[in-house]
Amino acid sequence: MEIKSLENTPIRDIVATLNFAFSDYFIPINFTEEYVNERWTASGVDYNLSFGIFDRNKLVGFIIHAINFYGETKVAYNASTGVVPSHRRQGLLSKLYEKAISVLKENGIQKSTLECITKNERAILAYQKVGFKIDRHYHLYKLDWKGVRIKTALKVEERSNYSLQDFKYLQNYFPSIENQDHCLEKYKENLKSIVVLESEKIVAYLIFHKISKRIHRLGVHENNWNTFGEILFSGLPAGNYNIINIDSENKNIHNFFKKMNFDNYINQYDMSFIL
Repeated sequence: MEIKSLENTPIRDIVATLNFAFSDYFIPINFTEEYVNERWTASGVDYNLSFGIFDRNKLVGFIIHAINFYGETKVAYNASTGVVPSHRRQGLLSKLYEKAISVLKENGIQKSTLECITKNERAILAYQKVGFKIDRHYHLYKLDWKGVRIKTALKVEERSNYSLQDFKYLQNYFPSIENQDHCLEKYKENLKSIVVLESEKIVAYLIFHKISKRIHRLGVHENNWNTFGEILFSGLPAGNYNIINIDSENKNIHNFFKKMNFDNYINQYDMSFIL
């Protein structure tokens, strides 16, 4: 078997291997090339610094790295890792990282980060063996949203034209790496916002993807979800949505989601390794 960068590997091969690797996962995945291209481009994926294991020239395992800044730190974010079923339990993850870490250091990367489902104990142990530590705990939700009508004196609007800076003072938690401003800006044409206004001042917002129905960011004035939460969601069109990577430390927002019967279907750890 050979480990090398993915710079010359067709995206169709990577996506096919990804879907096969996750076919028996907690949440089966069937990504399209279009979806992967949009998401990985926005995240800053660099195929020169992403690595695959090839068995007789066939891709059987991989690490996809997005190179970006997380706060002030230059990081390699693990956008996806997978090993096909036939090649598991052979220590391939450690071998991939052994190759990756030396190259990342040479390219000035200070930190490696990833997200891992909390139920995936085997993967967590493997990442910890490499050197990763758990930094944060995220909750993810899904909802079959039927829409609600709320009597309110506040104005609720759906906007395609907005600035992420408009919502800076409504940040109730530090967003995960794929949900930071500089990532969302890269596919803003596919995002919409819902805003709640009080005397023309925005007091609540959420940002969702028109196609995938992912809710990437949301926040309310002074973290007051009891006052603004239902009003905010009253502006959301009906559909099946996911709310991703909400920090577990924000009790107000999670209590509101629980009250609304949103399904906390999975949790993740944010893990990192100083290079």
